[in-house]
Amino acid sequence: MKQNSKAVAFVAGLVGFAFALSLVVAPVTTSAQTTSELQAMINQLLAQIAALQGQVGSTGGSTSHTFTMDLTVGSSGSDVTALQQFLGSKGFLTMPAGVAMGYFGEVTRGALAAFQSANGISPAVGFFGPATRAKVNSMMVPSNPGNPGNPGNPGGLSGGAGDITVTSRSSGTDSQVLEGDENVKVLGFEVEADGSDVSLSSARVEFEHTGSGSTRLNRYIDQVEVMQGNKVVGSADASDFTKSSGVYSRNIPISGSVVRDADGKVRFYVAVSALANIDSDDLGEDWDVSLGSIRFSDATGAILTNTDAGGNGDATFTETFSFEDLSTSGDVKLTMSEDDASVNNAHTIQADTTGDTNDVELMSFKLKAKGTDITVNTIPFSITSTGAGVTEILSDLRLMMDGNEVGTVTLTRDAGNIAAGTGFASSSATHASLSVADLDQDDVVINEGDTVTFTLVGDVNDTDGAFTNGDQIAASTTASVIDADDANGDAVTDLTGSSATDGTKFAASGIMVEAVSTSVEGVANLDTTVTDDQGKFTVTFDVTAFEDPAFIELSTTRGTSESDTGANFLIENANTGSATTTGSIAGTVLECVSNCGTVTSNNRIEVSDGETTRFKLTMYFNPTTDDIASFRGQLYGVDFATTDIDATTQELTTPAEDFQTASVLIQS
Repeated sequence: MKQNSKAVAFVAGLVGFAFALSLVVAPVTTSAQTTSELQAMINQLLAQIAALQGQVGSTGGSTSHTFTMDLTVGSSGSDVTALQQFLGSKGFLTMPAGVAMGYFGEVTRGALAAFQSANGISPAVGFFGPATRAKVNSMMVPSNPGNPGNPGNPGGLSGGAGDITVTSRSSGTDSQVLEGDENVKVLGFEVEADGSDVSLSSARVEFEHTGSGSTRLNRYIDQVEVMQGNKVVGSADASDFTKSSGVYSRNIPISGSVVRDADGKVRFYVAVSALANIDSDDLGEDWDVSLGSIRFSDATGAILTNTDAGGNGDATFTETFSFEDLSTSGDVKLTMSEDDASVNNAHTIQADTTGDTNDVELMSFKLKAKGTDITVNTIPFSITSTGAGVTEILSDLRLMMDGNEVGTVTLTRDAGNIAAGTGFASSSATHASLSVADLDQDDVVINEGDTVTFTLVGDVNDTDGAFTNGDQIAASTTASVIDADDANGDAVTDLTGSSATDGTKFAASGIMVEAVSTSVEGVANLDTTVTDDQGKFTVTFDVTAFEDPAFIELSTTRGTSESDTGANFLIENANTGSATTTGSIAGTVLECVSNCGTVTSNNRIEVSDGETTRFKLTMYFNPTTDDIASFRGQLYGVDFATTDIDATTQELTTPAEDFQTASVLIQS
């Protein structure tokens, strides 16, 4: 107890001595001190005395330790305590109130990860392994640092009279600050201690506007930060900066920032946190940021000021940056792409003869947000019909997002020639402009990095009057006409991509044709009249009949004209992409391969209502020219009749690429 009483008496005397010293001893400085700077110095000195007071009253406060084992979350003991003391001395760890040292928890792991990141140790995940252990051991200081005979030693600092060297660092900083971004590093510098460990107490930071917008700093910036690596060690509100001759300046107090004599160069940054809504007239404006003087104390307790950085626009310690909104920064983009091919590719939908066919999917597309959350306000579409008019086929249209209806549909026919409010009233117009607006009222917000699926669906009228079998609806849109806002409410201007359908055909009865597979090969000597090579192309497809049976003749015709044969086909020159009418097609055949039933007397296969039959078209082709070229085969259409003796109707097999083989090189 006597020993503790002496320690308390010693500290009390030390406090009195230090306070008197702060009043009568002028700090070593090369520039005038403001009242706020003096107060910051006094506060720092009191904090240092409190730290020394804790050291005097503790038997385990030594920072001298040699680490020999790995430590991680869950570890405990004296090694953990020593590591925590080390991290605290470096300004990386502050133990929460009431939490004792000696246990390695998440707070210690986070502090260790920050130390690793600041010292270039990878991976910086908070595991105390060989690489980190070697670095920490090299930085350990003697158990009684500083000058024991000098009560002005702020505690934890080793050495005598010290100084610092400040150098500029341009890497690791940004020249653009986006609205709402926090801790954006705009100026870098390095501090190296010489002769003593040093504790930084403040840094003078200056801003000067060089553009034509507002010159008020607090219309751009919320806070200014001083960062040691990735750790904020000091900050000040923009409104606290003082303006003189067009330059905003402030000495930003720094705490918990120690640079050891053995550390070498330690990286620091000036960072800014921007306002979320900067006036549009001020965006794109340039600001210069400069580092002025740095105030610090050494192990002797001397309070010093380094003016190497210069300030006042010193080019060596000045960087230029600007404020940008998200939409024009190049980092924000809304991208459109097609989605479900079964919806967008040409296909046939069975329509009712007496009632509406509802919820028919007419178009499927995706929107992806990049760089920010994006709110979609309006999406325009172009709707085109073949046969009957758009509103003779459709009685309603809706836009669905992930299965939920969004927005309000407005339909305009014939580009403005229809009076407002007529909507889906029947018209023979074959084009309509569709606008789906008020999307934001339904919370159509695409989160940054997410992709959302949209589907345009419609209600189809019964086939009657002008709307008959085979009429079609096609839809298209492009991202460039979308009205969308970024997270700050600014219009998104980088809009890319588009989506379009091949057309949806509506019929009360008929067939649906679906591609199954294709193949191609080069074969020799198949033609009995010649001995050169040929191409062999096969297309396998399914035919499904609906409402009425379908009769398909087992024969083929080359070309696009409707005929009584079952399959129309083309031979295309793959080099030019066009169909050729020359060359031999001997041996080409259409055959039924499954669910065939009985072949009728007219060489037809009957496909019953609701049934699916599989066919295979085999095409042989021998070019007649001497040119070497690549060729491919394509099923163009399937001709069918509703009775065994009726004339046929042709169902086109689109899109062509689904019923088109790969190409093969054929030498005639």
